[in-house]
Amino acid sequence: MPRNLKILLTGGGGFVGLNIAEALLRAGHELSVLGNQEPPAYALATLSRLPGTLQLIDADVSDREAVDAAFAQCGPSRVIHAAAITAGPERELREIDRIIDVNIKGAANVLSAALESGVERAVYVSSGSVYGEALLGPGPLLESESVPVPDSLYSITKFAGERICTRLRASGGLNVVCVRLGSVFGPWEFDTGVRDTLSLPLQILRKAMRCEEVVVAPQEPRRDWIYSRDVAAGVLSILHASVVPHALYNLASGFSWTEVSSAWCACLRTEYPGLQCRTTRAGESANVSFLGERDRATMGIDRLIADLGFQPAFNRESAFADYLAWISEHATNFYESNQRGAKQ
Repeated sequence: MPRNLKILLTGGGGFVGLNIAEALLRAGHELSVLGNQEPPAYALATLSRLPGTLQLIDADVSDREAVDAAFAQCGPSRVIHAAAITAGPERELREIDRIIDVNIKGAANVLSAALESGVERAVYVSSGSVYGEALLGPGPLLESESVPVPDSLYSITKFAGERICTRLRASGGLNVVCVRLGSVFGPWEFDTGVRDTLSLPLQILRKAMRCEEVVVAPQEPRRDWIYSRDVAAGVLSILHASVVPHALYNLASGFSWTEVSSAWCACLRTEYPGLQCRTTRAGESANVSFLGERDRATMGIDRLIADLGFQPAFNRESAFADYLAWISEHATNFYESNQRGAKQ
């Protein structure tokens, strides 16, 4: 594994970005995080104790001059573009211009700057949501066979970002790899203000922290959840590989997780013994969201395994145990970072 690389990461102040930043710094890299959202203070304190070096660059990815200045300042050899607004139905109508600016124009700015700067490799963090309507089929969804039919503004803009990658790779020779993430949960997730729907485990955890009952729908849809530490490890495997044969990879657990709410509630009771979790009664609505009401097809990861030898390390039980240990370690600060969204 190469060490002491100069890496530029966008979106490093958010949930997935913080996991990637932590993994990069743990590996000893020289990391520059570009964004207009500074990570929480307790996250910065944790990152500062890791072997790598960290600098924060206050800039908006939709501002091309600021992006160019950031590249000139840090001179990265590799780039990870993870900045995005994950908008729900209400926000996509209310802030359509801003979402397009960040998700499409921002991707174009960062990736074209990477091309002009001669970076060795760029990784574009995309989403399994680009499969859109195909997610409701039987699966597994494969990079070479499943046709994306994005059906939300978020998924449309992420797919547009992928197509920008394809064009810059073909026309300019940019060595860029796209990764489509499954449903992510785990350490460093908090209400960033740019993700409208938080993961089911975090929704339940916030109920537990406030001593509130958890009320779930009777039928829990299957999803290919992936632990955030596995996401970071997967991205690093692509960033570090000497040769990456394909330009697109699914990064998910490779299997559907079931009974997530009941298993997570049972796990949380070791820290919150009074936690109550039940299904809805007649005429009652759930107070947590499963991020969709239908089963979601599994994203196949055979390509990632075959090309890079990477497999996620966490199953449901080991992920829950690790997450609970992380929550206990960061309890006070984690609680405070989630209060803003909890009151909305």
